[in-house]
Amino acid sequence: MTTLKRIMVGLDLTPMDDTLIRYAAFLSAELQIDKVYFIHIVKSLDIPQELLNDLEHQQLPPDENLRQQIATRVNTAFSGINTETEVLVEEGIPLKGLLHWSKIKQIDLMLVGRKLRLRGSGVLAQKLLRLGKTGVLFVSETAEPHLNHILVSIDFSEYSEMALNRVLHSALNRPNVKVYCLHVYEVPTGYRTLGMTYEAFEERMRGFAQEKYDRLLSKFPELKDRAQFIMVRQGHDDDIGALVVMEAKRVRADMLVIGAKGLTAAAHFVLGSVTEKILRHDMDIPLLVFKKEKEEVGFLDALLS
Repeated sequence: MTTLKRIMVGLDLTPMDDTLIRYAAFLSAELQIDKVYFIHIVKSLDIPQELLNDLEHQQLPPDENLRQQIATRVNTAFSGINTETEVLVEEGIPLKGLLHWSKIKQIDLMLVGRKLRLRGSGVLAQKLLRLGKTGVLFVSETAEPHLNHILVSIDFSEYSEMALNRVLHSALNRPNVKVYCLHVYEVPTGYRTLGMTYEAFEERMRGFAQEKYDRLLSKFPELKDRAQFIMVRQGHDDDIGALVVMEAKRVRADMLVIGAKGLTAAAHFVLGSVTEKILRHDMDIPLLVFKKEKEEVGFLDALLS
């Protein structure tokens, strides 16, 4: 069973932090998280004296001052929740630091902000997803802390099965959670060479997808009474990211889950992914991306996949 016991929350001292702290407290209460690390990494802790004069605790070193301010907000949000918390304030390159500390602390999941209206590009969070070894949960500033409907994007690959397995065999699998399995398919142009109409070939593809889903049910029998299978056709000019987001909104999903390959930096330099296409769209729904541990696909493998 895959558990979510140790999570790390990346903070940047913006209003986004309040949402992340509140969402982390919600997950901790609902999923019985053992420990949550809140980390802020700044390039330099050498703060000008004129700025130090405005800080509440001038007698403390800058890192301890920041740590105390963050801890105060964390303690308020986690009041009455039986989860251990720790605040880390470190100096260095943010991306490198997050990757380092997530490995040192043996983190199961990273929580990062996804800014839709607040100032910020979100580049750091996406780089963390690309280069990190652990799963990443993107939470927007407007996300509401609920967990009643989960939509899992599946293409019947080992990665989508991994994501489904982690949802069903982890603390996310609560009795009242409804699971939607979304499969986006595309009708290839080659149907003409088979002497079939577009409609007939599409019906055939939907039949194949249903057969694959039925086989999936044999692997995950607990899905039968709790999940709904949804098939959506992707037109030639349709953006798969937009289709997934639209369907997640239609079923009022509280979380969108997807499994992704771990790509090297070189592979990601020229390649996109379904996950990245989803991230291009404004979406209030938290996006949870699971990755296989210790897997990294190289440049050539990514091109061939």
